[in-house]
Amino acid sequence: MKVYKSKRDWIYGSLFLGISLLFVIIIVSAYFDMPFSEWLIMAIILSGINTLLLIGFFFVKIRIDSEDLVVNVIFDIFRVSIFKITKIRIGETMWSGFHKCGTSVGGLIVFSKFKNDLYITPEDREEFLNKLLEINSHIIIDDVRVKKASRTSA
Repeated sequence: MKVYKSKRDWIYGSLFLGISLLFVIIIVSAYFDMPFSEWLIMAIILSGINTLLLIGFFFVKIRIDSEDLVVNVIFDIFRVSIFKITKIRIGETMWSGFHKCGTSVGGLIVFSKFKNDLYITPEDREEFLNKLLEINSHIIIDDVRVKKASRTSA
């Protein structure tokens, strides 16, 4: 079993920091406008949402578990057989994919036969792709970055 950490970048980190600061501003400003019991309920809800977002950001792990690709955030949230993976697209943004488990831009979209697509951002992309291709050599690798570069140079 091989575990890959999810790559993090400043764009995604800034997004989470902005959301956290927005929640703090809402909690502090609402303290003066509403009764303490309502404020406490709102503070607990916003703090819970913020905690879930931060846990999702810092604890995403991608694992190749025998013949399965597994995404884990404290517990397994996505699992697909590597033999059902048909194509992997390289160089997509974090706004691509149905299951968004990546924590940076320029990740991978994994397409499989029976599941929706998965967006991930393993730190060591080349090692990750080589390991998947060792298990299933029929996976098509589609590098979007190469296509974009050839379109702009033409």
